[in-house]
Amino acid sequence: MALTLLWTVPMAAGLAVWLLAPRRARRAALGLSLAILAYAVWIALPFSRGEGNLRLAELPGPLSEGLIHYFFAVDSLSLSLIWLTALLHPLCVLAAWSEDRPSAYWASFFFLEGGLFGVFTAQNLFYFYAFWDFVLIPMFFIIGLWGSENRRAAAVKFLLYTFLGSMALLAGLVALPVLHHRMTGIWTWDVPGLIATPVGATPAGRWIFAALALGFAVKIPLWPLHNWLPDAHTEAPAGGSVMLAGVMLKMGVYGFLRVILPLFPEISRAAFPIFGALGVINILYGALCAMAQTDLKRLIAFTSISHLGFCVAGLFTLTPEGLTGSALQLINHGISTGGLFLLVGMLYSRAHTRRLDAFGELAGRAPRLAVFFAVILLSSIGLPGLNGFVGELLTLAGLARVRLGLAALGACGTVLAAAYGIPTYQRVFFGPCAAGSVSERVSDLDWRESLALAVLCAFALGLGLFPGPLLRFLTPAVALW
Repeated sequence: MALTLLWTVPMAAGLAVWLLAPRRARRAALGLSLAILAYAVWIALPFSRGEGNLRLAELPGPLSEGLIHYFFAVDSLSLSLIWLTALLHPLCVLAAWSEDRPSAYWASFFFLEGGLFGVFTAQNLFYFYAFWDFVLIPMFFIIGLWGSENRRAAAVKFLLYTFLGSMALLAGLVALPVLHHRMTGIWTWDVPGLIATPVGATPAGRWIFAALALGFAVKIPLWPLHNWLPDAHTEAPAGGSVMLAGVMLKMGVYGFLRVILPLFPEISRAAFPIFGALGVINILYGALCAMAQTDLKRLIAFTSISHLGFCVAGLFTLTPEGLTGSALQLINHGISTGGLFLLVGMLYSRAHTRRLDAFGELAGRAPRLAVFFAVILLSSIGLPGLNGFVGELLTLAGLARVRLGLAALGACGTVLAAAYGIPTYQRVFFGPCAAGSVSERVSDLDWRESLALAVLCAFALGLGLFPGPLLRFLTPAVALW
């Protein structure tokens, strides 16, 4: 029941928070999200005691039989993403403490959190897909109800793209047990049961692979399916952007790691030229587009596209370095990009603008903001000693083992990251500031905002200097291929 409680408790917490007055809802949201974080850490105790890399939760009775089999489990990869989700939620509450939000806003994050936990723990593909689609609902409302001026158009665009991707995913998931039954005479939707049969060796398996890959690629998103993401990030409230970039985009890469690579290893190996190239295109395209942005939030949205390109390029190498680096970069990206969206949200709440040319000379007016922004930005662009460096290095090393030319092109993305990151920081914190500029009304961070960013900076520095424990923790989950 441990994993069942993991996704049901946030759902129940969301309903409870929804019924409270706004001020009480905010306090309850912080307390309950911290309690869920503590529970997510507690369920990891079997791993720390060396009791294996898999913990299962199954319900007895009718739900334990048949095609729609109640089967939930975690390994080190899914557990790491659960921790990341549980960590970012209370930080979003702390960072938005001074904002006047209705109870439904705080409740939506619990519904989103519960759905994400379901995605990362479901081993039966029926439940996996049910949670996959469920998370679209709270995020749609977070963007559409509490976003910026063009929030409704961005929310509809987000829903259309991701829902159409889900339809392709559904087609592949429905075809999988049918093909498995034809080959074995057994009906199953459990991932471990499907892995045992080489469904990818059949012509139908290639079409299923294509449908699943399309569904996961939309969520990442891979070029040219990325068009929904910049608008969604730009219009979403800061907390929505943090959860979208920090966790929701990881669902696509997680789907590749959890479903496609184990079920279709040979097709995945043959598809490396396509997905390796698409990953590198993401890296370069996202970085070049970021250099052209004048809106801070839109700039960070394109950096997110760029950094997730490293994950895709690395995992399709099917090398130990590429797979481990891709898994590690999922966590690193959530910390650094989530931190950047928090910072921009704090700036926007003070200045009510995100335009780069509106800021200047903030280092003297908001020194704590300047320090935290520098650390998180440097972790995002992959400075050695911070968390982003190790993940990118490993993915590029795996890419170099398979295709040196693609690795060289991918490495250019790290140079471009510095080319857009450092000038952005210089403009905002040390650039010229005209009289009457919005920078004059930007105050420094309060203690709650500083605490939220200090936690992320601590993780960025800790994972940068000591990546070994997390790498060793993740390796068994991605060493199957």
